[in-house]
Amino acid sequence: MTGAAILVEDLSKKFNRSLAGAAWIGLKDGLRRGLRLQARDDLAPGEFWALRDLSFRVERGECLGIIGPNGAGKTTLLKLINRDLRPNRGRIVTAAPATALIRIGSGLQPLLSGRENVYIQCAQLGLSKPQTDAQIERIIEFAGLKDAIDAPVKTYSDGMYARLEFAAATCVPMDLLLIDEVLAVGDIAFQLRCLEHINELKRAGTAVVFVSHSEMNIRQVADRCLLLFDGHQLALGEPDRLFAHYYTAVGYRNRQLAAAGGGVTLPEDRAEGIAITDLLRIGGEGAVKVGGTLKLELSYRADRLLDGLTVVLHFWTAGGLLLASVDSACGGQAVTASGSGLLRLQLPFVGLAPGLYRIAAGLRQGERLLVYRANLLEVAVTDGGQAEPAGLATLPVVVEAVEGR
Repeated sequence: MTGAAILVEDLSKKFNRSLAGAAWIGLKDGLRRGLRLQARDDLAPGEFWALRDLSFRVERGECLGIIGPNGAGKTTLLKLINRDLRPNRGRIVTAAPATALIRIGSGLQPLLSGRENVYIQCAQLGLSKPQTDAQIERIIEFAGLKDAIDAPVKTYSDGMYARLEFAAATCVPMDLLLIDEVLAVGDIAFQLRCLEHINELKRAGTAVVFVSHSEMNIRQVADRCLLLFDGHQLALGEPDRLFAHYYTAVGYRNRQLAAAGGGVTLPEDRAEGIAITDLLRIGGEGAVKVGGTLKLELSYRADRLLDGLTVVLHFWTAGGLLLASVDSACGGQAVTASGSGLLRLQLPFVGLAPGLYRIAAGLRQGERLLVYRANLLEVAVTDGGQAEPAGLATLPVVVEAVEGR
């Protein structure tokens, strides 16, 4: 089987932290759609982007692993693919309806027995009772619940829930399977059986989207990985390369979780005669690609005339690692500050590894740091299609062709 099973283009989804605010904004957005007005692209008070500008495709017979820290948007992405949520921007095209295993036990009736639940699940998959009769012993054996199959499901543990639901949901061929960490509660033997079965489904042409924090499980079945961080698509590619990026993004350098740096302590905020009021990104939206340009605007307010000031920027990872610094003194550049003003900064080559960075800024006079503010701005850096791991940083280079001698 050939062709894309899932196509995602420029996908964005936002939520409101307030239930009342979400209801009110949803009503206004519904009115806008009814009047055929252009949808809002900005954030109302209390809103935040759960996912921003995702684009990828999943082929038939392929497994895409979704990795990233908690809160990165992984489950939200699965719910969007499963049509449980509507995107605010972009589109999702699927070749067929999905079979989704997103929440443990969400498709089971707790007062009914495991056997009765299997018949209900199979009926929802389109199987007749005789067809289910022919499958049920194999389902029970796969789930390992022979002794408990006639007990009420409410007496099952989370692991037993997961066993029964996975075994019933995957007993027939399907075009698209979505899995969100439901295997994590099962024992290692059951997880391995599930992973082997997922590979069998792939060989039959099923497209799989698999969310997991388990590197072992992802490597067992995933052909490619998508790395999400705070709703941004940081990288898409081979599992080896993506896990290297993942560990770097959270401040570690390998799967043994060895620290990637020397543990520099974040300086305390300070303001001696001058204050930094804001740091904004200008001339661009979304993530910055490795090797791209980053333009910033730093606002300050000085109590008196200060000359010979140099600008300092620190790029901190989400794991608290200082990964890179910018110091205008290295280029012999100094500024004079008085009253309120702006400083425009341009980084022509962002050589950072893919990740989400919190930028801190300071102004120094000589060796003395007069002002410093942490967490002024968050910037996501994506891989830009690099074929190999870039380590902690990508270094600029100038290549000159020389005629052979």
